[in-house]
Order: sequence, then C-alpha cells, then structure tokens
Amino acid sequence: MILLSEVAEISPGMTRTGRGAGARPGDWEISLVESRNIRTGWLDLDDLRTVAVVRNAWSERHLLRPYDVLVTARAEAAQVALVPPRVSRTAAAGTVLVVRAPDPGTGLSHYLWLYLSSTPGRARIASRLNAGAAAALLSAKNLGAVEIPVPPPPILRTIPAFVEASEAAHEAGIRAATLRRHALVDAFMAGLERRTRSGANTPPWP
Repeated sequence: MILLSEVAEISPGMTRTGRGAGARPGDWEISLVESRNIRTGWLDLDDLRTVAVVRNAWSERHLLRPYDVLVTARAEAAQVALVPPRVSRTAAAGTVLVVRAPDPGTGLSHYLWLYLSSTPGRARIASRLNAGAAAALLSAKNLGAVEIPVPPPPILRTIPAFVEASEAAHEAGIRAATLRRHALVDAFMAGLERRTRSGANTPPWP
C-alpha cells in the first residue's frame, strides 16, 4: 500500500471567491465542473456551467486534461469521475479535487478512477473526510493520505481496455433497458386504447 500523493498530483479546483484570478471577471470563457456534475463515474461535458475569467498562467494551470480523476470535496459521500479525452477549456470548481497521474498512458489514471470508485476506495476516502458544520470536507492533503494498492506495470497497462469495455457494456445495458421500457409503455398504451374503444373496463395488465 502506498499513499495516493506518492503516485499522483492532487490539487483543488479553481476558487471563485476572494482575490484569485478565478474570482475576477474576464473575457476568457471556460466550462466549470462542479460537484453536481459528478454522478455517473464519467464526466458529462454537455451540462457544465460557463464562466468568464481572467486568462493568465494561474487560470490556465487549472484546465483539466484527459483522464484526470475528479473527486468531490464537499459531499456526504465523495463522488469520483474520469475526465473523457474530448475535454477542452474546462476547469474544476473549488468543490472538486483533481487527481493527475504523471503519465495517463501507463494505465494509472484509469486504475486510480477504478479504485477510488470501488467500495474499498470509497471507504478509504470517507475515512479522510473532515466533518464540518454544513457538509463533510475533503482536502487535497487528506485525499493524498489515502492508502492505495498499486498493481505492477504489466497489469496497469491492461486496465484502460478493461475500463473502456466495462463502460461500453454498461452503456449498452442502459440503452437496452431504455428500449425495453419504451416498448413496454407503448404496448401498455396500445392495449389501453383497444380496451377503451371496445368499452372494456379491465386494465391492460394481468
């Protein structure tokens, strides 16, 4: 077991209060990832708030990179997401922590997302939460102190393909379930319509 901070850089998102560059209005529009955007494991880039900030070295350093791992910093139960490769001009908000592996090509980023999303990983994150008056708080330092098991490089290199296949199967399952639901609703409505036309007073289900 090693500390998360030993294998990845951990930093807080862009602060939008105080005197930081992120708090000052500017003409550089970026998308902002907030805690509410992290719910499904993978980050949905189509529902992000747009903000205009000052463009400088400070704000540019906050731009997310493909396969960064995001962890909510303020939540009763931390949520974890993997940034997709199509990310562009997007930063994390101050309520989100960014975990960045030195080289995502090694498979480490996918593994960190996989582990931190798992039941053992969530339990280790929960043990590092600081209870506050309004909500639990997870600092970059405390997240960095989470102990994780890291597999050897040959295994790490196989993890991205596993994750991609697993997510593809998950999405296919959701699509299939949605189609079945629509078919069931359509069949129900068709049966109801037939019974209504015939004057039947029994419902179109067993």
